[in-house]
Amino acid sequence: MGMDPVILQGGFSAFHALYPFLCTPHMAADYRIIKNLHITHVVNATADCPDVFPSTLRYLRLHLSDDAQQDLVEALPLASRFISAALRGEPAGRVLVHCSLGRSRSSALTLAFLMEHRCWSLLHAVRWLKERRACTAPNVNFLRQLLSYEEQLFGSRLTSLDDIRL
Repeated sequence: MGMDPVILQGGFSAFHALYPFLCTPHMAADYRIIKNLHITHVVNATADCPDVFPSTLRYLRLHLSDDAQQDLVEALPLASRFISAALRGEPAGRVLVHCSLGRSRSSALTLAFLMEHRCWSLLHAVRWLKERRACTAPNVNFLRQLLSYEEQLFGSRLTSLDDIRL
């Protein structure tokens, strides 16, 4: 109950066709959009974008860079717990997970949540997310860390890097 993330069917282009007035370059900074989508919680995975509405929304601030050096060992379970708690709240919350382009950092955090709370392999989670958000593309460093996370969660590696075609 309340544990199903909603990912826009048809991705951004379908959403844009229906709601062009909600599509601005700075969605996470436009309160009309946040309010319209009933967002209550935000995972801010950017290196330097500020939390825009700290008095109105609950934030998890993760200062992450989209590069080969960024360590996600703390960020993955933190984001997973935050998203899960928000979705299970009374009333249930809605979470926006954002980075700069919505491709790598936010995808990696969402994949970790799907693996942990739906008990999905990384491969299954990637396929599911990519169907709903075509631009999903965690960098190779993040994919390697997600593979380790999969092993940590399930006791063995269910996916190989070669399985994942982004």
